[in-house]
Amino acid sequence: MGDKEAVLTVSLARSLLMAGFQAIEQRKQEINDLNVYPVPDGDTGTNLALTVRAILDTLVKLPDSLQGKELCSAIAQAALMGARGNSGVILSQIIRGAMDVLGQPGPVTVDRLVMAFKAASDTAYRAVRRPVEGTMLTVIKDMARAATEAPRGKGFGPFMDHVVRAGWQSVERTPALLKVLADAGVVDAGGYGLVVLIEGAALGCAGWEAPIATRLVPEPALYSSAVLEEEEEESALSKFTYCTSFLLSGNDLTASHLEQKLAPLGDSLLVVGDSSSLKVHIHTDYPGEVLSIATALGVLTEIEIDNMKEQTAARTARLAGRAGDSEGGKAGFVEPGSALTQVVAVVAGEGNKALFRSLGVDLIVDGGQTMNPSAEELLRAVDQATAPAVIILPNNSNVIMTAEQTANLVSREVHVVPSRSIQAGLAAAVAYDRRKSGAENARMMRDALGRVVSAEVTRAVRASQIDGMSVEAGDCIGLVEGEVVAASRDLEKVVTQVIDRLLDGTREALTALVGEGEDAKLAAEAVKKACARHPEAEVEVHAGGQPYYPLLLAAE
Repeated sequence: MGDKEAVLTVSLARSLLMAGFQAIEQRKQEINDLNVYPVPDGDTGTNLALTVRAILDTLVKLPDSLQGKELCSAIAQAALMGARGNSGVILSQIIRGAMDVLGQPGPVTVDRLVMAFKAASDTAYRAVRRPVEGTMLTVIKDMARAATEAPRGKGFGPFMDHVVRAGWQSVERTPALLKVLADAGVVDAGGYGLVVLIEGAALGCAGWEAPIATRLVPEPALYSSAVLEEEEEESALSKFTYCTSFLLSGNDLTASHLEQKLAPLGDSLLVVGDSSSLKVHIHTDYPGEVLSIATALGVLTEIEIDNMKEQTAARTARLAGRAGDSEGGKAGFVEPGSALTQVVAVVAGEGNKALFRSLGVDLIVDGGQTMNPSAEELLRAVDQATAPAVIILPNNSNVIMTAEQTANLVSREVHVVPSRSIQAGLAAAVAYDRRKSGAENARMMRDALGRVVSAEVTRAVRASQIDGMSVEAGDCIGLVEGEVVAASRDLEKVVTQVIDRLLDGTREALTALVGEGEDAKLAAEAVKKACARHPEAEVEVHAGGQPYYPLLLAAE
């Protein structure tokens, strides 16, 4: 962003949110371990990460030209639809409030950000029936207050430094406001995660040291016993068993009406949204009755019912195991629901990297044509994985052998899925499920490779005779599965011939990754014209940002 004002574009939103997501993902388990309120179920970090990832999933599909109110509405809706858990639903309302302001006409300025923080806080408080202080609500309120006091005229950097610093100070104070936190010697997980997200987005990276220890040593002098006693009844831990959430779609829905019906059935109740879709979260012992009431009003999707007692036991065992490790013991505990498989992908282009991350690929190695990574670089990425199994997606025929060498160098379980292009690797990544074993993921991802046909459009660097075609230096050439099928000075002609070959009647879906440079802009226009010849095809166009190849294509 510039020093004084900026325009919120899809590209900028992706960059900011991706940086925030990386921060949350990196410290997800740390946030989970802080989670003691309203239930010590150890899932706050996971829920925040999944909520942010859902927004990213939407952003990678939006056209780059989208701006203003339409973009901000799409972000707010994606946050609502993808909200996970109590913390995710509250985060969706924080985002909704901010987007209501940022979507107004005109550029984003520091003054506009001040209003956005205030709206974020107000919207989140309105969404919660009984706001409890010492939670992420308090933290966003304190950040909004700090925003009004932050320096003006010095640009976004000093402003965000001031606001983030206030956020961390607010997080440190949460045990003084919530007795369960003081008793456990921790800060609030939701507030902690919120500041991690905002700081990550502001810094554009996630590699800092944690400014607050996971477990604090409470300072009794900081805590007002009067405040703690006053809040004790409201902040008592939930006594219910099932964390139940779903999305209700229908006509003329009223949040307050549904809230009244569900309130007697549990606590931690959140009902947010609009007349056509409501996100519902409740802790209850009667999930069936909750769903029955909602079903009478519309259609339910995104239904999740988690046993919080089992989650709490898992968190306790995990922390006990960690303590045992620190004393020389061996815990051997794997959290239920944690990743069984992670993926290392070799990727070129920031847009392409964002696409892979949106599919759950969190270990990215820079690489592509003329910049193939070494076995050492792949090995470092594999070593970063915490899951029992690792999949490597080489995404280039020249990297497959290096990936196989890497797999032979380690004693852990590593599978190589031999993707020969970035677009083929994306098709494989769609089939990836971190909850499944390495062998099962490898099988599903290889199957996905078998269903995709890849193509590229680039320029020839020298004159040659290739696959029976005469090619001059500087010609545009189109390749399908490595075979040259078109060559011409006219880029549009080459793009059209390649897409006609891909959509020959047996394939119905086309994905286009647009590279960098002037040729890429022309290629994007050519894709639109070529696809008009195939109205029956489902087409997705993304800004991949890869060098050398104005266009990468995949058809299924």
